[in-house]
Amino acid sequence: MTAGGTTQVTEPAEPFDLEPVALPETRRSGRVRRKKRQRQLRRRRGLSVLVVVGLAVGAIALLLEFGSAGGDGDGGGNRDRRAGGPRPAAVPSATPVLLAQQQGSGPAVSLTVLVPTAKGKGGTLVLVPPGTMTEVVALGLEPVGRSLDLGGPQRLQATVENLLGASLGEVAVVNDDAIAAMVAPVGPLTVRLPHRVEEVDKSGRVEVLYQAGPNKIEPGDVARFLSAKGRGNDLERLARHQAIWDAWLAALKAQPAAAPTQPAALARAFTALVSGPVRTRVVPVESFGTSPEDGELYKVRAAELARMVASSFPTAAKQGAQARPRVQILNGTGAVGLADSVRDRLGAAFDVRLTGNAAAFDQDKTEIVFYAREKQAMAEKVRRALGVGTLVFSRRPLDVVDVTIVVGKDFQP
Repeated sequence: MTAGGTTQVTEPAEPFDLEPVALPETRRSGRVRRKKRQRQLRRRRGLSVLVVVGLAVGAIALLLEFGSAGGDGDGGGNRDRRAGGPRPAAVPSATPVLLAQQQGSGPAVSLTVLVPTAKGKGGTLVLVPPGTMTEVVALGLEPVGRSLDLGGPQRLQATVENLLGASLGEVAVVNDDAIAAMVAPVGPLTVRLPHRVEEVDKSGRVEVLYQAGPNKIEPGDVARFLSAKGRGNDLERLARHQAIWDAWLAALKAQPAAAPTQPAALARAFTALVSGPVRTRVVPVESFGTSPEDGELYKVRAAELARMVASSFPTAAKQGAQARPRVQILNGTGAVGLADSVRDRLGAAFDVRLTGNAAAFDQDKTEIVFYAREKQAMAEKVRRALGVGTLVFSRRPLDVVDVTIVVGKDFQP
């Protein structure tokens, strides 16, 4: 292993009261190490030959180029014509964008991820129930929509990435006026609802907001259409979201120029979605309870979510449905924002389940603790992502996470 990446074993009397013992080398690991050294020697010999050949070829090419430039009598200007002039700038590819609806300075009332295909033709809309409970780094378990008013767009992005296990290119936070302006170029939307939407006021009077069947929704009313809870739960409201997205994208297919143009990442996502087939997926959840502030709360069905993400996000397809390493981050230095920095360094490939403070703030070296021999590879993956850390094996079982990171002063954000 590289410097700072030694592997140790511990049987702590208290959590992380470490008395390390080096892991013994097995016969198999010894054979693997010898074979690795042999491959490295063969690779070095091969590289030496390639370097010599490359230098010779480069010298010949330089002589030919010099001769060609001298024969033209134009200072080598023909080289540009032969090369076809300067190359055009690469067009940025469409990346997943999170569109978050916010009313005032409160939590997100609707969350939709626009996920273009790898080829930029069509894609997937992923609807995220705002009441989905997840770890908000450094703040604990909270509804995902609450992360917006707790820390702004950056914290919302980090929270949704951690929830899904997929990277997002950008977060676009829009208020009611911004939504109206986005929809205005296509005019009113005709939305078909399977059931009427009712709302009960404080006096108990029932108001019918939208009738079952076709409804004409003006651009200025789209925000209310999305945010109104009605008498059902959030999952029923997401069916209404799908209906308006279907109507909006159908209108944009007929009028592509009416798609939003700002921000650029959102514009590229819309361009991709109106260029091919689009499917809608809802983050798989089940009811968890209720809260006076956030309404109905949900917990994720992790295995189903992993499969959904693998089939919907091009960048996550290689991971398949395999579970991400479950990680706990403990701040061992007392530095403000340290857990956020660690999570950003790890990225969406790791599932941060718990965050908090270590028993003391005098941790000099970062320790990466794993609790089962078969999890050592996960711990090593964490160490490589961080760039620092000593692997520590603890025989005290811990089921809620695979790896604990006790962050020391050697970690540089």
